[in-house]
Amino acid sequence: MKKIFTIVFINIFLISFTDPYTIKRVSDKEYRYEFYTTDKVSSIKNTKKYYWFKGGLIHSSQGGVAGQLLNDDFKKFYHSNQLAEQGKFKKGLKVGLWKTWFQNGTLETTQKFSNGLSSGDFQKFDGNGNIIEKGKFKKGKKHGQWVNYISKDTIQFKNGEIFIPKPKLTKEEKALAKEAKFKEKEALKLQKEKEKELKKAEKEKSQNQKGKSKESPKEKNKKENFFTRLFSKKEK
Repeated sequence: MKKIFTIVFINIFLISFTDPYTIKRVSDKEYRYEFYTTDKVSSIKNTKKYYWFKGGLIHSSQGGVAGQLLNDDFKKFYHSNQLAEQGKFKKGLKVGLWKTWFQNGTLETTQKFSNGLSSGDFQKFDGNGNIIEKGKFKKGKKHGQWVNYISKDTIQFKNGEIFIPKPKLTKEEKALAKEAKFKEKEALKLQKEKEKELKKAEKEKSQNQKGKSKESPKEKNKKENFFTRLFSKKEK
């Protein structure tokens, strides 16, 4: 009877770690995990972070996989059985709404994911349930207005970088800016025309110099003899 029980227990243990449709339960010093896996692997992209299971542990890596991909529902618990994190995977990538909690059960963060990347609204709370930060993500990067209620800062982001929008101008300021832009454009146009005329003059000058240099010694002698005879006649 004891042998039969041992064999059944071993079979159940093996199934729970090999069958992708059976929930898996593992734990470490801090948390306990419940999740599902799949052997189906899509094309791995270097820009995305994948979560996979091997050797009784959950691993994550960017652009690489070396085990069974986490798939479908995922739950992480404190050892007190209080929920710590909950969300969903699709072939190793986070999708949909993800939430985390403090040990007292108070909500800590909420975040949506799309195909492994942070997407949409993000909220963060303190241990008493008061919101301390909120903003938006776009393709894994901060985008739009982010508010920090502790430091009382409001920062604008654009594709993960701080963005400082141009201040809005009044009608008078817009008119002055338009006029200044027109004057700048006219000055630039005048400068180009002057440069064009200067280049033309330099070109004509260089052509004249080339024409003079191309005269043969005989032609030069003829000119010199002509002027010599002309002036000698005048002297007579």
